[in-house]
Amino acid sequence: MSIPCFVYQAPGAVLRARYSYNAEYITTQAQLEQRLANGWHLTMQAAIDAAGDNAARHLAGRKVKMRRAKAAKPPKERRASVKRATMQEAIKTAQKPVNEAQEALDYNAEPTRAELIQKARELGLKFGGRTGNEKLLAMINEALGK
Repeated sequence: MSIPCFVYQAPGAVLRARYSYNAEYITTQAQLEQRLANGWHLTMQAAIDAAGDNAARHLAGRKVKMRRAKAAKPPKERRASVKRATMQEAIKTAQKPVNEAQEALDYNAEPTRAELIQKARELGLKFGGRTGNEKLLAMINEALGK
């Protein structure tokens, strides 16, 4: 060990987030031997380890506010490709064949959105996702009436 040097003691007056310590500058070999005999250490880590929980005694009694972590909601998919895939999947499920033995067909019922989209595509009509059912039905009737 070369002199001059620092020696450390924990706990002490210098407060840190998780520990406290004292540091003293030593200039002679006699001072060094005296401080080491009185419980001082050559490294700060050795002083903190020797003090154990006492190195953090300045934190005793301090109220620590704990925040509760909220459960995160799953992110919404905003990509157009995901929306298109979801819409196509919904159309496919709507186009599944109906078991006629279980349900009687109602020929007077209004067509579903999936049926309107299918018929409009068969007729080659141009429409968007924001085209309403009524307007789509009117476009189909107009195309069939020609």
